[in-house]
Amino acid sequence: MTSNFDFSSYLSSANLLPPRLNANSKDVDDSPQFEVTVLSGGYTNFTARVTFPEPIPLATASSSTRTYESVILKHAPPHLATDSNIPMSVARQVTEARALELITGAPIQFDQDNSVGGVIESVKAVKDVLDRYPVIQVPAVIHYDTEKNVLLLEDLGDLKGVADVLADAALEDPIPKGALQELATQLGSFLAEFYQASSTLPAELVGRLSALSNVYTSGTFEYLVNSTRDALNGAPGIDEKEKEELAKSVEASLADSQMKARQRAEKVALGIVDSDLIQTDDEENPCLGMVDFWPGNVLVNPDWNKCGLIDWEYFGMSDEASELGMFLAHIHITKFKPSTSPGGKERLGKFMSALFQAYSHHSPSKAETLVRKDCRMLWKQQFGVCELREPQVTN
Repeated sequence: MTSNFDFSSYLSSANLLPPRLNANSKDVDDSPQFEVTVLSGGYTNFTARVTFPEPIPLATASSSTRTYESVILKHAPPHLATDSNIPMSVARQVTEARALELITGAPIQFDQDNSVGGVIESVKAVKDVLDRYPVIQVPAVIHYDTEKNVLLLEDLGDLKGVADVLADAALEDPIPKGALQELATQLGSFLAEFYQASSTLPAELVGRLSALSNVYTSGTFEYLVNSTRDALNGAPGIDEKEKEELAKSVEASLADSQMKARQRAEKVALGIVDSDLIQTDDEENPCLGMVDFWPGNVLVNPDWNKCGLIDWEYFGMSDEASELGMFLAHIHITKFKPSTSPGGKERLGKFMSALFQAYSHHSPSKAETLVRKDCRMLWKQQFGVCELREPQVTN
């Protein structure tokens, strides 16, 4: 994806770099300042990796002596990055910044100018979960420019989408023995504990974290419905009536999920809870989550000892079945694509099995009541998959 945002000019003039690399400084020299590589894959924001010729400190809002060899910059335009005709609130970037602060244990900057309640001290419950799983990594916020809508993030490295790697018939680097299942096991365990920890957070904090997501999801839903119509227009053997029925089914499903999310948030905001926590309905298992959790959010390195979780701009109220069901449904679909090789199908199956069993080990009752029942319904409604079988680990 080509970006119409000039990352080079922004970084040179943002007063974040050392004087010799800053375009506003008299001390700037003629040596190469940095290299900008625009990254593809997302449709919501423009994203780039900036690589420096040597490790440098950055003049960020938080004082730190850390140096950086590279960083990730994300710019949120007031519309979808892939379609400027569809408006989208830049509030999505505020949501991502607050989510990353929560997960990485940084102070949550709701309003830096408000001395009362503007900044909430770091919350240990979620950070403790992340610390227990060193393979799982979430980028820390380095700086958030609210005026230019640019988020400066820690660079987790040159990672690739997990489903793409697993399905690749020409896998260049063989996956080390046992590494696939170990990473999937850590991811499944992390997700189970993460959802559990998020359900114990104070209701007021959850309400503030999730309040912004409803502002901009409607724009995304419009994009998804239009994308569905575009895809159906190119599909042979489907008449116009069927195409419209399918598109309306997708639209109704998205509207229903948005309504449920708003109802959950309203319960929290109105204090309709048994305690000061968000756990309100044992059947629904509400939690905080990515909301659009799919394999594109999960990146792995060639050695399979690092798993990066990225793109948290939809972070808000969700439930465990929707989170896990959406992710596994995408993996399931990739597994059965005609282009996926037999080796890719086997790797994808092993990954699903290990992740599911690790999640089940931490939440056996939820795995039984949610993943079997609710995920089957989710898969059928959103992806046309009519059967969900219990994964079996293949040795």
